[in-house]
Amino acid sequence: MSDVKEYWPCAGEIADGNIKISEDVLATIATIAVTETEGVAAAASTVGAEITEMFSGRKGSTPRGVKIRFDEEAQGCVVECSVILKYGSSVTETAGNLQKNVKTAIESMAGIHVARVDVQVCGIQLPKKQ
Repeated sequence: MSDVKEYWPCAGEIADGNIKISEDVLATIATIAVTETEGVAAAASTVGAEITEMFSGRKGSTPRGVKIRFDEEAQGCVVECSVILKYGSSVTETAGNLQKNVKTAIESMAGIHVARVDVQVCGIQLPKKQ
C-alpha cells in the first residue's frame, strides 16, 4: 500500500535536474522548530494522526502536531501547528515566536515560501508536584 504524498518543487533554477521536497520533510522541519521554541512543552497529537497510526501500524511515521498544505492563492505552504505550552509562558508571545521560528526554518532549509503559520494551543502542561 503506497502513501499519497505531496511534493513541492524547490525554488530557484537547478541546472542538473529537478528537486522536489516531500510534505513529510517540511513537517519534520516544522516540528523541530516548534519543539525548540521557548515556552512550548510539546507538539500536540491530533486524533486523525492517532487513527492513521493505529490502522497503518506505523507508529511515529508522520510528525505529530504539524500539518502542511499548499495554498494556491498565496503560492506557498500553510503550516498548521497544534501545541501544548508550558505553564506560565505567555500564550500570544510564545505563539508569535513559534510562527517566526517555523517560517524561518522552512524557508531557510527548504527554500519554500511559507504563506502562513497557524497555531492552535491545545493545552497547558502544568508543573509537576514535588
